[in-house]
Amino acid sequence: MEFKKIAVVGSGTMGHGIAQTFASFGYPTVVIDIIPEALETAKKLVNKNIEVMLSEKFITEEQALNTKNNLSFSSNYEDAKDADFVVEAVPEKPEIKAAVFNELDKVVKPETVLASTTSAMNVYGVVNVSHPERVLITHFNNPSHIIPLVEIVAGPLSSKELLSEVRALIEGIGKSPVVLNQYVPGFIVNRLTAALLRECSYIVDKGWATPEDVDTAFMANQGLKASFEGPLELMDYIGWDVAAGVGQIIYPMLSDEKTPSPLALKMLQAGRLGIKAGKGLKDYSGKTREELQAARDKKVLEVCKLTRELNKNK
Repeated sequence: MEFKKIAVVGSGTMGHGIAQTFASFGYPTVVIDIIPEALETAKKLVNKNIEVMLSEKFITEEQALNTKNNLSFSSNYEDAKDADFVVEAVPEKPEIKAAVFNELDKVVKPETVLASTTSAMNVYGVVNVSHPERVLITHFNNPSHIIPLVEIVAGPLSSKELLSEVRALIEGIGKSPVVLNQYVPGFIVNRLTAALLRECSYIVDKGWATPEDVDTAFMANQGLKASFEGPLELMDYIGWDVAAGVGQIIYPMLSDEKTPSPLALKMLQAGRLGIKAGKGLKDYSGKTREELQAARDKKVLEVCKLTRELNKNK
């Protein structure tokens, strides 16, 4: 199947960046959101993204122009009727996702691929459409206009041909797709993130180290190598015999909590939700969310540029 037109439903945290990426690679792309104010915010965010990415030489002038020429915004589902690939990027609530897929099912072509960018939900058990074999999960990662990873999760009716076509589409917009052969909660990335966060929080909750020192321990070791070497390949250099021996000692001592950590609950109760609240572990007052996000994006862009160079000959 040839993908010519893209639609993204949901213009928030993920949607605007996903749409921006497709548009920058020449795909006519429409962002659909039933909330007009959300669309206006998305336009501002895309413009800011372009400004930052150009200043960091992460995109070309041509890609910036492509984005402006190919990206449109709408509050009408009818504008997805000619799309070949639709990405749903609405909040992680089953009833909202089911309603969006129901609306899309009324207007799209039978061959249109409907993809959810859910980060954990089993949408295959939630949505009900005329052609369930055309439903996929494509989990873009935040910030979606920069981070290369996209997790493609096969559904119970997904054909190898469809997975191959979507993988090629994702690779064609400069992303690094990985494929899971079936749905598992959290996919790859969020299972790894949750496991690491649980242990980091556990160390802090026990009073063994401060949050700052836990973050430093990660950044000054695994974080440096993560750009070119995953944890499994790392064991080839450390030695699987060492991995087995150390695991025998450490695994029984790791946290196996099944509920959110006391640290997370403490932050929640204090209203310290992170940059969106102006406070998290750190105090972000005095700066807007857009300023904080732009500063972080610049760091991510620098790392991505270095990673491209490191992995050129891998």
